[in-house]
Amino acid sequence: MSMRDRAVAMVTTAVMLGAGGTGIALAPAANAAPAYFGIDGKGAVANDWEDEENLGIDAYARGNAIALWETVLWADGAEWEDDEGEWQPFRKSRIDGSFGPETESATQWWQSRHNLPETDGTVDSESWDFAQTRLQSLPGNIVQYKGLVRNVNFKRVGGKYQVKLKNVGPWKYAHYRTLG
Repeated sequence: MSMRDRAVAMVTTAVMLGAGGTGIALAPAANAAPAYFGIDGKGAVANDWEDEENLGIDAYARGNAIALWETVLWADGAEWEDDEGEWQPFRKSRIDGSFGPETESATQWWQSRHNLPETDGTVDSESWDFAQTRLQSLPGNIVQYKGLVRNVNFKRVGGKYQVKLKNVGPWKYAHYRTLG
């Protein structure tokens, strides 16, 4: 069962319990917004990313949250190893919201570069914790990641992170499963 399916099941159960356990579910408002499932940004910027989901080939492999992570890799000048064993720069054009072999390899490079204990290429809590130490709040709901090569900006609106795909174009919510 997916995270969204579990969330729907929990809400349905809560609604049914609220109806006195009669099993009669109250219908949600017709215009109720779906629950946000993405990078949270509530409270102090210094602890925004400490409780984020793991990202990897086997965990939330597509979504704007991946694009946010790929932007971090690009900001730090990450490299990825190609099939011939040659190291290639992780370019802005690689920010596509898909956690493929290049993103996994660049994440391993990034984890090793920052002396993190796990270098398996999965963005885990240690990776998020370290990355958030490089965040700085700026005016206009902007959060800047201070990269080793370049600084990049994200946006926090209503406690939700936004990212620009390939660092250009309109702001997109950093959902774990939504692209575009």
